[in-house]
Amino acid sequence: MQNPRRLAAEALLRIERGGYPNLVLPSLLAHSGLSPRERAFATRITYGATERRRMLDARLSPYLKKPLSRLDAEVRAVLRAGLYQILYMDVVPVPVAVNESVKLVRAMGKSSAAGMVNAVLRRAAGPWQPVFESELQRLAVQYSVSDEIAALLWRSYGPGAEKILGASYETPRLVVRVNTLRGSAEKLQQLLQQQGITTRKTALPDALELLDAGDVTALEAFQAGLFHVQGLASQFAVQQLGVQPGQRVVDLCAAPGGKAATMAQQMQNTGELLCGDSASGRLSLIESLFNRLGVSCASVQRHDATRPFAAGQGAHRVLCDVPCSGLGVLAKKPDIRYKDLKDLPGLIETQKKILEQGAALLLVGGRLVYSTCTVNPAENGAVVRDFLAQNPGFRLCEIVPEIEGARREDGMVTFLPGEADTDGFFVASLERVW
Repeated sequence: MQNPRRLAAEALLRIERGGYPNLVLPSLLAHSGLSPRERAFATRITYGATERRRMLDARLSPYLKKPLSRLDAEVRAVLRAGLYQILYMDVVPVPVAVNESVKLVRAMGKSSAAGMVNAVLRRAAGPWQPVFESELQRLAVQYSVSDEIAALLWRSYGPGAEKILGASYETPRLVVRVNTLRGSAEKLQQLLQQQGITTRKTALPDALELLDAGDVTALEAFQAGLFHVQGLASQFAVQQLGVQPGQRVVDLCAAPGGKAATMAQQMQNTGELLCGDSASGRLSLIESLFNRLGVSCASVQRHDATRPFAAGQGAHRVLCDVPCSGLGVLAKKPDIRYKDLKDLPGLIETQKKILEQGAALLLVGGRLVYSTCTVNPAENGAVVRDFLAQNPGFRLCEIVPEIEGARREDGMVTFLPGEADTDGFFVASLERVW
């Protein structure tokens, strides 16, 4: 049987080598033999040490004789995991965290570092009074993001950047979309209540917040296809399309399929829903979701959304949920925190191309939604304004309903973490008028 601390350290090693936490951790847990409680313990260390890595390194570094980057990777992983337990897991007493870290570094074949791990963790656990060269450096280190991300958020939101970054440490709400092809919100609430799960209605119809649900994939209602997990802002974006039964609808960047599934439900499984994605390995995720939910009006195919999509011509509705920097979902994807953003100019060009291709599919009177899960204005309002300036046959549509905390500007909506109780998200709805 695997030790949860050892598993977390192994996960941190793989993540440091370029692995994604949401892929690495399930792979290691699958055959670990750990109990549910141990799995939760390992998961918390893995995600916590990843999302706070820069701050942990800043606290460890003063007590090291050589740079952290020159230590063996296994030692780095143990130090980060150990200090995270000390600082953020009240259930772990400091002596236990230190002693278990010493045992772990030995078990990972680095016995020569045992004394150093012991001393460094005990010292790093003490008071911390850092001196920062600038406000940007403080933001970057305190909230464990790259210098580039801290600078972008400061340029865009000034002191409000701190609220956005602070919210990235909060546990995201668990919101699900009721599968109206198989039942109502009321029936799902009753079923979940019988299983001891509390639900709350949200500002959107058929969107429920689940409290203390644990692993939702293990729930009978999930396996029966009565709901799928989809954030409130994501559902809000789909709602702006105003999808109707019998329409021809295109989702250009569909994987993993949550937005498309919601559209299929709004279409009442009638009409035609065309789902494309450029990554062939992600198409099976969409198909698997559709099978579980009973979606039959949709087809899935590999397609590069920056290129013409002949099959989607004559669409009543088009969703362009474009690839983006992901700065609105740091709380869910801690690996994003350390992006250097060097690919941002190319990414914005890709977003513009997808918007142009999506617009080319629309019938007159048709509607398109452009959305992202970032809070970077250059990927959001700037892209839409540039498109409108070059395409006078399109206009912005009214955005409804009001969501508490959402920022509205020129008919576009931005959800900022710390202001709106959702993921960071951007939504603009466009209509083709001629």
